[in-house]
Amino acid sequence: MSMSETRRIPLDRRVLVVREERIDLRPERGAVIFPLAGLLISAAIFASVVLFAGDLSATVLVLILLPGLLLAPFAAMGLVYSVIGAAVVVEKAKKSVCFQQGVLGLGIGTMDLVPFWKIDHIVVEDFEQGIVAPGPHPLDFRAWEIVLVKVSGKRLPIAQVIAGASGDLIEEGWDRALDAAEAIAEMTGSRVEITADIETEETPESAAGPAKKAR
Repeated sequence: MSMSETRRIPLDRRVLVVREERIDLRPERGAVIFPLAGLLISAAIFASVVLFAGDLSATVLVLILLPGLLLAPFAAMGLVYSVIGAAVVVEKAKKSVCFQQGVLGLGIGTMDLVPFWKIDHIVVEDFEQGIVAPGPHPLDFRAWEIVLVKVSGKRLPIAQVIAGASGDLIEEGWDRALDAAEAIAEMTGSRVEITADIETEETPESAAGPAKKAR
C-alpha cells in the first residue's frame, strides 16, 4: 500500500489521516459544529450581560452569566480538539503508536505509548454494538473493530467501522476497516490478522490474499 499521498479513511465518528511518515486518528470534520455552537451561545450570554447589566439585579446577572462560564471552557477545548486533536498517532520517525486521551478524553496528553517493536499484530474483529432490545428493527448494521495487540497480549482498541447490513454497504464498510488496519500495520511493520466473520470468493486471487468482502 503506497502512502506517498495523504489519504483519509472514514471510520465511525473519526477519520484516519494517512501520510507518508505519520497516521492520525482524528475527529471527523463535522465534530467542530457542537463546540462552535457552544462558543456562540457563551458569547451571546456574555453579550446579554454587558447589554443589560444596568437593568438587572446582581442575582439575575449571576444566574445568566454562570452557564456561560461553565460552557465556554469545555466548548473551547472541544473546538481545539476537533481542529487539531488526535486520539491515536502513529509516527514512523519516533517508531511508536501514541494513544492520547488526557483531560476529559480531549486528546490532551498520553494515555499509552507503544513502540513498534512491542506490537504483535493489528486485528480486525467483529464489534459488538451492545445489547439490542427485542423486537423488529428498521435497520440492521454490521460493525468491526480495529485493535492493536501487543506482544504481551494486551489489546488496545483503535477505531470502529459501522455499516448498513446490506450488499454494497457491507463491502464498502469492510474495505474501509481493512484499509485502515493495513495502513497502520504497514507503517508499524506488523501484520493484519482477521478474526471477523467474513466470506471469501472461491478464486485464485482470494486464496492468495486477505478477504475483501464481508457477509
